[in-house]
Amino acid sequence: MDFTFDKTERLCSKKAIDELFAGGKSKTQFPVKVIYKVSVYESAFPARVVFIVPKKKHRRANKRNTVRRRLREAYRLNKHKLYNVLTTEKLDLMFIYLSDEVSDYKTTETCLLSLLEHITKQDLKQWVELKKPTVE
Repeated sequence: MDFTFDKTERLCSKKAIDELFAGGKSKTQFPVKVIYKVSVYESAFPARVVFIVPKKKHRRANKRNTVRRRLREAYRLNKHKLYNVLTTEKLDLMFIYLSDEVSDYKTTETCLLSLLEHITKQDLKQWVELKKPTVE
């Protein structure tokens, strides 16, 4: 497994981000919230991700960048758990940092891991069940 975070894995399209806000499911594990949606796009990677740290919560750019780096690093090191489950599905993910405080890396990683586990265990099983052909 390659532990890189390539440009093609990033969700950059404004249209895709708007669709994610409008029709995505969400789950919160404080201080991180994830919004996710099954998507159709052409890429070698099964997931596209965007990380958001609101300027309203963290005025200083260096704090926003620190939090964003921690989120990105935690995702980069643990994305293989999500990729192992995603076989034919493609996902768009948005991680939003909710806290006013800058938390340490360990806290950020545990929250992100629990959110990834929630996505893989509950919702992806439902999507796979819906796609299976029924035998009569």
